[in-house]
Amino acid sequence: MILLRVKVPSSSANLGSGFDTVGLALTLYNYFDVLEVLPEGRYEVDVVGEGANIAGDGVKNRVVESYERACREWGLAPPGLRLRTMNAIPFKRGLGSSSTAVVGGVAIANELRERPLRREELLPLMVSMEGHPDNVVPCCLGGMVVSCWDGSELRFVKLPPMPSDMLAVVAVPAVELGTDEARRALPRHVPMKDAVYNVSRSALLAASWATGDWDNLGWAMDDKLHQPFRARLFPGGEAILDEVRGIPQCAGVAISGSGPSMLAFARTEPHRVAELMCSVFSRFGVRSRFFVLASDAAGYTVSRNVGCSQIFRPLRRRDDLSMAYGLDSSGRRMVDRVVSDRDVAKIAVLGVPDVPGVAARLFSDLASAGVGAEMIVQSVMRGQMNDIAFIVKRSLLGEAMTICRAYADDMGAQGVTFDTEVAKVALTGENLAGCPEIPSQMFSVLAGGRINIDMIAAASTVIACIVTSGDLEEAIEALSREFLR
Repeated sequence: MILLRVKVPSSSANLGSGFDTVGLALTLYNYFDVLEVLPEGRYEVDVVGEGANIAGDGVKNRVVESYERACREWGLAPPGLRLRTMNAIPFKRGLGSSSTAVVGGVAIANELRERPLRREELLPLMVSMEGHPDNVVPCCLGGMVVSCWDGSELRFVKLPPMPSDMLAVVAVPAVELGTDEARRALPRHVPMKDAVYNVSRSALLAASWATGDWDNLGWAMDDKLHQPFRARLFPGGEAILDEVRGIPQCAGVAISGSGPSMLAFARTEPHRVAELMCSVFSRFGVRSRFFVLASDAAGYTVSRNVGCSQIFRPLRRRDDLSMAYGLDSSGRRMVDRVVSDRDVAKIAVLGVPDVPGVAARLFSDLASAGVGAEMIVQSVMRGQMNDIAFIVKRSLLGEAMTICRAYADDMGAQGVTFDTEVAKVALTGENLAGCPEIPSQMFSVLAGGRINIDMIAAASTVIACIVTSGDLEEAIEALSREFLR
């Protein structure tokens, strides 16, 4: 049983021209669970998911710092806590992960008050902790918010919701960029014409959002104050800003917060936008993943005495689906062939509730659409959630992503990512099942060539691995030398 759960949405700040003042809450979440009340000064923090390996000890964890500061601000002696944080928001990627800790810590402290404050009353304290309002305010209130903070007084306006058919496509590269580093890249002075440029665009952004004139987004999100300087700090940033705005599916594109994630709005074919963004990162040698998100309208939420039946919605069970690996075997030797396939893409559905029927539902939906899945891998349970990864034909990626996004929304999963920079290499043979040393030998050969294995699957006649597409030729040569001499 969880005594208290605070669920806090991610956020994308600035949206281009609204530097340090505009922010949008998104449907990707961090969870802060109070599992036990401990003596004052004692904290135990279990961090699961994003940032788990760098979160530090409990006393220094930001959610604890925010919790203690809020308690002392209100004259409360903060009891110690045993906390679990489940993080789905990428760390140091411009999606407001630090703001969720501030909001989560203050929200936990607020629940200790005899009369909890309204969330609007909590905002000045939250903003003072974070130093700027553009992430914290939408994390707290939800939706699209324009905020002004002068160091002591906060003013904000929550704008009308984003239309239901508008989605935010967020491409997250495998590089980190801290807010401090991103701020150091900005000039101390800007030309008057650039200041006027941004004032006009940010005003147009707020007015267009307020009136629903979505055709203005692309123009209104242009910026000259921070994006030209920050986009140079990570590979592919400038190219994505330039190329993505030129495709018809994109309604507007910007660096998400201080970066390096990139955000684009799409009303049609969001997977096309995601594919272009991720392909640009790949062109610059950077692996990436993406999320297709809606706007979160509620802001943070608090649940008390949360059991498993309350956390996850009931799932409908469908018929089980048998999956084949799709590789033929025709040889008679121990290892007959080394085969490969570049026409594959990897899909991962993240944060799927760990209850019966979820896998059957997903793969039944895919099969009904004629999308075959191979090399299915389910992660070890992490905080009552699993990740499910599998391989599809690259030509079917768009259709598969549409199905997976709908599934993730329905199941309450945390997101869907894909990777097209992968390839499959496999050993085939009639008698592989009777030779337990073959897998070990295969993996040792690949390790000797410093080739990383992303996924593994084995059957009686095939042992298959997913590697990065750039390593495929070397993997084929190394395995052929070892097994086909």
